Amino acid sequence: MKLLLASACAWLVLAASVQAASDTDVTIIKAEKVVIEEDTVTIIAEAKTSIITLSGDYKPDYKGATFMGRPMNQITIKSDQATFIIRRPDSARKGQALERIWDATLQTARDLQEGKEVGRIGYYTPEVMIRKNLIVSIDGPGFLYSKGK
Repeated sequence: MKLLLASACAWLVLAASVQAASDTDVTIIKAEKVVIEEDTVTIIAEAKTSIITLSGDYKPDYKGATFMGRPMNQITIKSDQATFIIRRPDSARKGQALERIWDATLQTARDLQEGKEVGRIGYYTPEVMIRKNLIVSIDGPGFLYSKGK
């Protein structure tokens, strides 16, 4: 019983830490198309995205907001119609620690296909393309979280 409880606590801590660490978060406003593959989810949607940008080099004595020790800014950018490609992170491959979170991503993508509201996409160092002051695509490793996560 103690082992089960300890395992459950470890899982919750791991899941929370994964979600907290994303540097790019996408809130989907209206999805137009969702394509689900084993290692990739592609969503075409209207969305609002919060991105952490680095504004300087590592400074141990810096007093402002930092990301990985570097001065940072957080900005929000709108997408009228963008392509969001979520790739399975290496840490979520079969047999890896985050495999279950990827399985939950696939289920949440199926929910989105059915028209249900979902939480957000959490990306980890993705490639972001901006044209005419709007995001047109984001491609990188991440997870799609259900509402309330």
